[in-house]
Amino acid sequence: MNPRVGLIINPLAGAGGKLGLHGSDGLHSAAASAWSGERAALALAGFGAGLAVDWVSGPGVMGADLLRALGAEPQVLSLASAGSSSAADTRELVARMQQVGLDLLLFAGGDGTARDVLDALATDAALPVLGIPAGVKMQSACFGVSPAAAGRLAMGFLATQRRCTEPREVMDLDEGALRQGRVLPRLYGYLATPTDPRLLQGRKTRSAPADAEAAAALAASLLPQLQQGLHLIGPGSTTWALKSALGLAGSLIGVDVVIDGRLWLRDANEAQLLELLAAMPGRARLWLTAIGGQGHVIGRGNAPLSARVLRQLGPAALTVLMTPTKLQAMAGQGGGVLRVDSGCAEVDALFSGPVRVLTGPRDRAILRLVAE
Repeated sequence: MNPRVGLIINPLAGAGGKLGLHGSDGLHSAAASAWSGERAALALAGFGAGLAVDWVSGPGVMGADLLRALGAEPQVLSLASAGSSSAADTRELVARMQQVGLDLLLFAGGDGTARDVLDALATDAALPVLGIPAGVKMQSACFGVSPAAAGRLAMGFLATQRRCTEPREVMDLDEGALRQGRVLPRLYGYLATPTDPRLLQGRKTRSAPADAEAAAALAASLLPQLQQGLHLIGPGSTTWALKSALGLAGSLIGVDVVIDGRLWLRDANEAQLLELLAAMPGRARLWLTAIGGQGHVIGRGNAPLSARVLRQLGPAALTVLMTPTKLQAMAGQGGGVLRVDSGCAEVDALFSGPVRVLTGPRDRAILRLVAE
């Protein structure tokens, strides 16, 4: 008997990222984009080669369209409110898939989608679930490190009779802490996820108390550079120290543009960045930090830095900032490997390789940026 696999695609996942939004919550179904479907297609690219699967999916863009395009004929579950692609639709599909019976549930989305799946699975916490990363923030640990990694993990899990899972965190930003100027992940629960630490991303971890002081010292040493020229400063508490040192009312979780020490754009979107880089070619510097517990530098939380924007910037523009505490933690989580997941294989390859990392006023390190 073929394994039965459920597929749910949230067509709104990631749609707000390039617009400079920090998620897709509250977006109308008309804002749906091709992003999450493309990410799901990358994950499923290897299916069908020696592994026959019986698919169960959501209707249309929520799964059926992609599977049919890939040559499969899924069992399509209808929805009470066709075409809305809401959080309620995701929860309804999960509940109906529980009744059908699955060996694995795949979903393409972000932290909000993971929370919807978790809510719907309240009575069946043992069902194996794996996320295909397609959201903006991606704090949770139930996702593959990339769509391709999620696909390989799913195939390996289904190909064996000894299917091991482990509880993996479903996280999201704590909105209350965010309003107080702090980036804190909040734990909502756990999903039973196929096990492979090489292919699963870690959960977002909180910054250590000493990190703020170290980040402030690093930022102060960079002030002369930041007060001249064009700078793109990404989200995160470490890069926030740069904005604070300049006295700017920047975004804690967005991409800001600074020109000659002054805030030019707050929460810039992809279109604004492309226009700016076209007007000032070859002049920008890009300052990013790695997500604690995950190691992603590109592709988590900084969606306005799209493949098109990154191609214009080039890898020479990038400097990564990390506090010594975070660097030490990263060294213990896979040898200090950092990750890029832009959604474009060509751009991922362009940025892969050694990257300079500043950890203090006089401290430097070289780490590897990898696309997996």
